[in-house]
Amino acid sequence: MKKMSVRLFALASLASLAMATSANAATILQFTQTNPNDVITATAGATTTTLSTNSLTNPGSIPVNIVNIANTPLATAIPAAMTFTGVTSAAAATSGGGMIDQLFNGTISFTALLGAPVPPGTNLLTVTFTNADLNGLAGGGAASLVGSRPPQGVTFTSALLAVQNLIAGNPPENFSLSFSNLSSPLATTGAGPTISSFTAQSTGTFATGAIPEPSSIVMASMGLVVGLGTYGYRRRQG
Repeated sequence: MKKMSVRLFALASLASLAMATSANAATILQFTQTNPNDVITATAGATTTTLSTNSLTNPGSIPVNIVNIANTPLATAIPAAMTFTGVTSAAAATSGGGMIDQLFNGTISFTALLGAPVPPGTNLLTVTFTNADLNGLAGGGAASLVGSRPPQGVTFTSALLAVQNLIAGNPPENFSLSFSNLSSPLATTGAGPTISSFTAQSTGTFATGAIPEPSSIVMASMGLVVGLGTYGYRRRQG
């Protein structure tokens, strides 16, 4: 009962942040990886490349730490699983000016893991996109996957009221994932051509066009941080 009440308090704090917003720019979610051995895997075929999430502890997903959600930096990160579903190239790769580019469609989801201030499996954020651009320096060891609406297709959904309020009214939505420590230099292969296979670590940011007023950020963030801090304290005492 105590855990549930603290979870509800944390959600209420997130909701109070959302109600205090105006339309400018808001960070919806930021994440970092928890284990460098968990990787994004690019698997190249003859004409297409598929990106997938792989880890030993969560097959098909990667455990990550959510460090900012609903425009609120978190003192205690939220554990979540990041899952790529159907993330596949939608056009041939192109090369020019020392750069490689290829468009991708798919879905990226973040669901709460045990230890989060919401029940495990809660949809923190799901992102569906079309024509996001995977790009980087040819022969380099890093790349980025970037999507923005407009002009591309990017849609956010979430079970959190705070996020729902920030994305209400269909504001512009965008994201950027960085892929670092590529196992093979960025290149193309096959008749497509398509981006060659690699593995990499990742961090990322998802954002919209709404930001709280400065005073509202402080008040709502205090409520959220206190709620999440109390949850961690209760668990240690339990």
